[in-house]
Amino acid sequence: MEHHKPFIQKCIELSQSSLDNGDAPFGSIVVKDGEIIAESTNYAASRVSDHAEVVALHMAHEKLGTSNLEGAILYSNCEPCPMCSFMAREYKVTEVVYALPSPYMGGHSKWNIMEDDELEQFPPFFGKPPKVTRGVLEAEAKAVFDQTPLWMFGSNARR
Repeated sequence: MEHHKPFIQKCIELSQSSLDNGDAPFGSIVVKDGEIIAESTNYAASRVSDHAEVVALHMAHEKLGTSNLEGAILYSNCEPCPMCSFMAREYKVTEVVYALPSPYMGGHSKWNIMEDDELEQFPPFFGKPPKVTRGVLEAEAKAVFDQTPLWMFGSNARR
């Protein structure tokens, strides 16, 4: 899990930048072969579908010239929502790593899109379930969310 920390730390920095720029505190990167291929803050205040993960995945697609991102890792400061989780599955990322769980909106903990093996019945649209690693630098990621009224993220979110 140690090798994930620098990439999650970058996502946390992006989430703070997103917040500083007037958007929700989300940041995401795509890494392949140990190299950051794409990174993004959140742009959902301007266009609701422009979540940090979606934008980063689109950027990685453009940079690599393929929608097959097998071997890539999607990092996020927060658990991807259902929309972002479907995008990760459609782009066929191999692993998803996040800091904060999202018990109300998560595409892994609330709606288990990440590990839904039935989606594999629809090739070429969906890839295999990615490996999911959660809770990397959760407290550090939560510190950014604590600057906002967004109480519904993290392990201690009210249920």
